[in-house]
Amino acid sequence: MTAITLNLLAEEQLAQQERARDPLKGFIAIGIGVIAVVVALGGMFSAMAVQKRGDLAAIEARWAQIDDEGSEAGEFQKIKSLADDIVAINRSRALIAPQLAMVKEIVPPTIQLAQLDLALSQESGGGDASGEQAASGKKPARPKSSERLILRMDGRAVSSRPELEVDKFLQTLRTDARFSAAVEDIQLRSIARVSQETDKTGNTLPTANFVIECRYKAKESK
Repeated sequence: MTAITLNLLAEEQLAQQERARDPLKGFIAIGIGVIAVVVALGGMFSAMAVQKRGDLAAIEARWAQIDDEGSEAGEFQKIKSLADDIVAINRSRALIAPQLAMVKEIVPPTIQLAQLDLALSQESGGGDASGEQAASGKKPARPKSSERLILRMDGRAVSSRPELEVDKFLQTLRTDARFSAAVEDIQLRSIARVSQETDKTGNTLPTANFVIECRYKAKESK
């Protein structure tokens, strides 16, 4: 008796063999997978971009706030600088007025002052350590700050001998008790003979322009 075997899966096996032999379908499957990965990555990057844009907006808002605060600080500094200038001017008036009064009393009739300039200079010193202090390891002295008035007088002398009148004026400044007590050094910076000038009587007199500088004694700053 002969056995008969029936293969019921023959058609399905043939179909699988045909699909395995078809490369186009494999490429299509791979392409679909790649597209799916790209779409997933695109979504992830898009979400990251949205987050970064939000962070950038927060940073820009913070920067604008800091910039506004900086502008307010700048305005405050301007106002403070103006207030310091006003205080300095008031202090200068208190220092200058007595000095101008003294100079007015000393000027002789032959001297005409065209301009008076008073400047307040800041000086510092006494902060350098000597060799012995450096060798012994001692702490150097703290620099001391002081201020000094400098008076500059621009004027002219009208006389038959104007240079001599300027010299007399210098001697008067140096020997006046009140003025010399406040001044440390008096120097003639320049003198030059210029055109002659006619006085009230009609006489023509030589004229010399001069510049005198007076350095007042330094005072320690507070």
